[in-house]
Amino acid sequence: MLLYHRLTAADSSYAVAPAVFDEQMQRLHDLGFEAITLERYVRFIRGEKVDLPPRPILITFDDADVSAWENADPVLASYGWSAVMYVPTGFVGWPGRLTWDQLRQMQASGRWQIDEHAGGGHVLVTVDAQGRRGPFYANELWADGAQETFAHYQDRVASDIELGAAQLRRFLPGWSPHGTFAVPFDNYGDRGSNDPRIEPWLSSYLRAHFAVTFVQRDSSFSTPHQAFANRIAVSSNIDASTFEQRLLTGLRATNLVRQR
Repeated sequence: MLLYHRLTAADSSYAVAPAVFDEQMQRLHDLGFEAITLERYVRFIRGEKVDLPPRPILITFDDADVSAWENADPVLASYGWSAVMYVPTGFVGWPGRLTWDQLRQMQASGRWQIDEHAGGGHVLVTVDAQGRRGPFYANELWADGAQETFAHYQDRVASDIELGAAQLRRFLPGWSPHGTFAVPFDNYGDRGSNDPRIEPWLSSYLRAHFAVTFVQRDSSFSTPHQAFANRIAVSSNIDASTFEQRLLTGLRATNLVRQR
């Protein structure tokens, strides 16, 4: 599973130049990989019988940046491949972000599946009296000289996830959840939080509501029945040889798991 954010020439850990993306898709093709749909991936995760190519890969994008639609779609079309866009619905239509009309076009193309990245909760919030900032989902808010209660945190996060799904249903005719979620900032309380109760509660909530939640940890590939599955984050700092090495490392690790 690969994770991209923006396909622009900007020098950023979140950006990949369009020409580099094109080269990476060519490298995938040359190595025998074939992009699969989110539906097939979810069936695999659930342990169902599903017809997969010898080297399946799921290509994903976070944040609904307009450059993904403009620069990735022609490349995907040239291979007959698909990808997934994880949308923080509260930011649709913002400068540089996809509009609902563009998301409807993506969905109608058949090359893109769309699932939720958050409602409005893909933001950093104040988490202590010193003004430290942290992810919305991984922390209790600090406001007016006090930290919110755990019960209020639970309601806020659950409501935000429900809002995101409701907005996708409302604005994308025919959309239904695929059973996947990309947790914002790769943090469900396991990578730092201001309340130790958050990680066990949120991980349990995500397990109960989604077949798989995506995180970014290493170069491993998915195996069936994983509640939290790794995606390999691709950035401008990854050259062609490193890109290939990460893919092959993921394959080796997956084969070792299957043999046990």
